[in-house]
Amino acid sequence: MLRSSYKILTVWGIPIRLHVSLAILVAILVYDFGWKAGILIEIGLLTSIALHELGHSIVALKKGCVVREILLMPIGGAARMESMPTRPLDEFLMAIAGPAVSFVLGFAGTRWGGYVPAPIVPHYGINVLQFLGIINIGLVIFNLLPSFPMDGGRVLRAILTPKFGRLKATYIAARLGRFMAILFGIFALFFGEQISWTLFAIALFIYIIAGNEYKMVAMQEAAKRQGPLSGGFFDSDQPPTSWWSNEADSDRVVVSPPPYEKGPASETDIHPDERPNPFGSFFNR
Repeated sequence: MLRSSYKILTVWGIPIRLHVSLAILVAILVYDFGWKAGILIEIGLLTSIALHELGHSIVALKKGCVVREILLMPIGGAARMESMPTRPLDEFLMAIAGPAVSFVLGFAGTRWGGYVPAPIVPHYGINVLQFLGIINIGLVIFNLLPSFPMDGGRVLRAILTPKFGRLKATYIAARLGRFMAILFGIFALFFGEQISWTLFAIALFIYIIAGNEYKMVAMQEAAKRQGPLSGGFFDSDQPPTSWWSNEADSDRVVVSPPPYEKGPASETDIHPDERPNPFGSFFNR
């Protein structure tokens, strides 16, 4: 039976799998750069992406998360986790770890790659290691765009969560993601010598995933407040309720002063359920 992915190795107990669609990327690279350079670029790209995802994964493991697997695909990689860190600092560290690894790889490739004997990439005049270094730097820049589903979206959410709360911070990052996806799509269709269907496909992918991220967090927040069986409909096009309230303070307890309105002359004239509480009323925002 033909599988959609195949495990190639296990690192820190995390299976790393290759998606079968990578065969398309191999064919494109071999066609563009020849057998030797194309295969080496493919191996270098997969290694770079795997290390990027392992950067995320090692921080997630340190924070107590369970990483099920890393899947390598033509459009990048994905570390599949059973849970994600929700504390802003933990999410920030996990999100920034992947781009940090890619930056080290990119700096090493562009700085010292030319001193290592390696095949020259046709049409570029640099060797494979330098070419991979430039690609890794490009991945850092792209991944740090402040919108979902890129790592920069998680960095932005981690920064905004203490002020706005996790749900509103997710909404902002998801909206930015969809806005950038629309810009990418317009650029792919109208601002090139010919239509870039690859960039358009990436734009469509970003648009869909950005909306799904907000829906997922909205459902998680509703489950925490109302219970998992309460049901509910979540529209990624609608902002969180009570938008202007400070959701980050949702755990604070506010004590209201006792009521001081004039009442009947005798307390016996007041219904027991209507008597003022001398200790004030307690409620969670």
